[in-house]
Amino acid sequence: MAVASCTQAPESGRGTLALSDCRLPGLERVARCGSHEVFEDREAGKGRRIALQVAVIPARRRGAEPDPLVVLAGGPGQGAIALASQVAPLFSRLNDTRDIVLVDQRGTGNSNPLDCEPDDGVQSVFEDTLPEKMVSECLEGLDADPRQYATPSAVADLDEVLGALGYARVNLWGGSYGTRVALEFMRRHPARVRTATLDGVAPAGMKLPLSFVTDGEAAFERLLTDCEAESGCGKAFPDLRREVSALRARLARQPARVRIADPVTGEPQPVRVTESVLLSGLFRPLYAPEIASLLPLAVARAAGGDFNPLLAQNLEFTEDIADNLSVGMHLSVVCSEDVPRITAADLAAATRSFFGRALVDDFLRACKVWPRASLPADFYEPVRSEAPVLILSGGIDPATPPRHGEQVLAGLPNARHAVAPNLSHGVSGHGCAPRLIEKFIRGADAGALDAACLARIPRPLFVLPA
Repeated sequence: MAVASCTQAPESGRGTLALSDCRLPGLERVARCGSHEVFEDREAGKGRRIALQVAVIPARRRGAEPDPLVVLAGGPGQGAIALASQVAPLFSRLNDTRDIVLVDQRGTGNSNPLDCEPDDGVQSVFEDTLPEKMVSECLEGLDADPRQYATPSAVADLDEVLGALGYARVNLWGGSYGTRVALEFMRRHPARVRTATLDGVAPAGMKLPLSFVTDGEAAFERLLTDCEAESGCGKAFPDLRREVSALRARLARQPARVRIADPVTGEPQPVRVTESVLLSGLFRPLYAPEIASLLPLAVARAAGGDFNPLLAQNLEFTEDIADNLSVGMHLSVVCSEDVPRITAADLAAATRSFFGRALVDDFLRACKVWPRASLPADFYEPVRSEAPVLILSGGIDPATPPRHGEQVLAGLPNARHAVAPNLSHGVSGHGCAPRLIEKFIRGADAGALDAACLARIPRPLFVLPA
């Protein structure tokens, strides 16, 4: 692998990976699909082989540019190919002259997915999201070695696939965990990277899910402040902070037993609302400003005993994510790369925070039994690269806020960090961001960009009572 990373990649169009016409869900155009086999244990170079699924959305015009756009999915655990219907419209203008490449990372999508059967109970959506029984049964049922599904192996896979496709240089776009993959790819295979766009940076050193405690609290505090500053919201919910505190204290003393309507079927589902369930219900909507705009009203309704506005939207949001998330691969990454670095001091600080350590404890329990991968000695060292890089961050992101983007910026002299103050997790699809990305990839010059337009994207107005 070390030798391969130093050699010249093959010219575009001379690849050995055979592709054939295919249809991707939600995509009208014909794509080209195929698979590429790799050793599950790359270091051993023998034993079981797994097939990585590959899809290419060809450039519309003849004489296309030789460097495609490679989409790196988030999660960790999302399959990239399932995102085709989202990324194709987002990068439509780039797709005029460049292929879009989607590779289901090992353990996701249809690339030997490490899928786990979720707990059927609605309660587990909000509390104990990784029950011990589910994790143990998942591990026992896997036809895979979970230690082989961390980020470094996926990066080596990707380089091999791109070589088999015949691409000498590529433009990386990663969202959330996909930025960690992009950064590691830049470290291991610098010659293949023409540009990289990192949307919502999740560097290897961020300690998932511990960082959510700090970043989630900052995002929720910003929501309360913004509601107070907005005349309609401040007038409609003048005691929002007090209501949140009082509701939390009440549920800590006496959980509520309620029924919420399933957002898809409309069927009532029983939920025991504890303090932890409330905190989960407050955290998840912060990922999307459009959903977070409902939180003040949802809190007010919950204070009056109606938990439907708060919990039903959480249920729908979680189910949408779960449709394209391989929990086993998620655990293989987090239990190998993040959880082992969480210290006793970290946990003590989390205990004193607004969101507490409930989510962290779920992973601590799961990772006690989940096998861990061996990582390269330099895995946590800052990535240094001369490649042009565009870093995008949402100012109210509860998961990957600007502080993580600033952290990686130090090692990237040709990078630009552009912050959208009123956006949350995922900037690329909003306002002027698609055109900004297009201009960056075409010109490969982050310094030439005028990103002031991102500051003009407003936060959605808060939903007020009728």
